Amino acid sequence: MANVKLKDIAEILNISTVTVSNALSGKKGVSEELREQVIQTARQIGYDLSKYEKTGKGVKIGVIAADKYLEVGASFYWAMYQQVAYAASKKQSLTMFEVLEPEQEEKGILPQMIREKTVDGLIVIGWVKKAYIQKLVKMSGIPIVLLDFSMRDVPCDAVVSSNYIGMYKITRYLLEHGHREIAFVGSVRDNENIMDRYFGYRKGMLEAGIIPKEKWVLEDRDLVTGEIQVELPEQMPTAFACNSDLTASKIYDLLFEKGYRVPEDISIAAYDNYLFGHDFARQLTSYHVDMKQMAEIAVKLLRRKIGGSEKRFGIRYIDSVIVERSSVKQLNQK
Repeated sequence: MANVKLKDIAEILNISTVTVSNALSGKKGVSEELREQVIQTARQIGYDLSKYEKTGKGVKIGVIAADKYLEVGASFYWAMYQQVAYAASKKQSLTMFEVLEPEQEEKGILPQMIREKTVDGLIVIGWVKKAYIQKLVKMSGIPIVLLDFSMRDVPCDAVVSSNYIGMYKITRYLLEHGHREIAFVGSVRDNENIMDRYFGYRKGMLEAGIIPKEKWVLEDRDLVTGEIQVELPEQMPTAFACNSDLTASKIYDLLFEKGYRVPEDISIAAYDNYLFGHDFARQLTSYHVDMKQMAEIAVKLLRRKIGGSEKRFGIRYIDSVIVERSSVKQLNQK
């Protein structure tokens, strides 16, 4: 339809042109259901929505991450924030970063940038308590995207690494190298990412006809403080499938202390492909978390939500590849 006007949309939906304009502009007073109907109708009849979508210039994106995940220069999530800032800058958008202190999370104190309404949208990096996310969604009044974790029953988009498939690939890699006695290292009850990785490990093992041994499912952290704490099992496997590179480095150190060699005596494979400041990084075979792509998608989603052109909520799973190094030994095949 040529030269489509607001009144054409209004007539189709039997509403006023003012309501159509408010819906497309993202103004309050219009239900999400009606706003979605207006946008869909506008698209169907060929109305030009570009004037209602922000270009990204001047858009301010807030980013928060829990203090327990951050160590400047060495943190996986600090590196992920840098990718977010870079992706935003390419779209002429600004980022503001704020550390979420434990007391804030516990007491439900909103970030300063939210209280002062200085950002147009928010990206939350790394696991945060559900009650806190629910309060953010309810009180902030701005679009929110979760990065590297997801949460059921919360109206937020999420962008996560393909945890289940990634650890399945790592387990298959170990099996294809002749290993059948494989331990999984990760506190399954700590968060959904580790749980998904555990079930990826189980899938790989069960496909190979191996029932995972309970004694080879090892805790790797304090569930309260998040501190990495690993103990070797009494009976050693031939390989460890670790839920993170950091955990893999702790396993490596313990094995070294006890006189084991990697990979000559015991193999290690892990998840993240991000190990900072440890010599084992040059040796460790690991599933690569594509932080760059995850950050780009998170920024793109948030900008579209800020502009009013994206309403759906869902999870984007980002798959990647194994980066093969020298920490896994090929066992003799029978």
